[in-house]
Amino acid sequence: MIETSGTNLDRGVVSPSHPPIIGVVEMAASGSALKAGTILKLSSGKYSGASASDDPAAVLVQDVEAHSDGTVNARVLLHGLVVSSRLLTGAQTAATDTLKNKLPATGIYLTQPVWDESNFS
Repeated sequence: MIETSGTNLDRGVVSPSHPPIIGVVEMAASGSALKAGTILKLSSGKYSGASASDDPAAVLVQDVEAHSDGTVNARVLLHGLVVSSRLLTGAQTAATDTLKNKLPATGIYLTQPVWDESNFS
């Protein structure tokens, strides 16, 4: 399923200034929770948190609980604008410029609107 407009985007990760393309993907099993804004890689048909050395494939737009016993489906940004300061690595730390700079090759572009943190509470 792919959503292109009218979505309720979680956590202020996606900028509404360009119509996003949101998809539902299968997440690889993970013993750790992942927050919205986590940059994801694709490996063996499943998505998981990316590190600076990985090639990103999407950005998580919802929080995902730990699920070490299998897989879950999650909403991700496949194309559009993301708020740069909201991006995280798979380790749940602030995404590095190295990782962020790989996103445009996937059709995901960085922006930093003048929104206040109160917009994300």
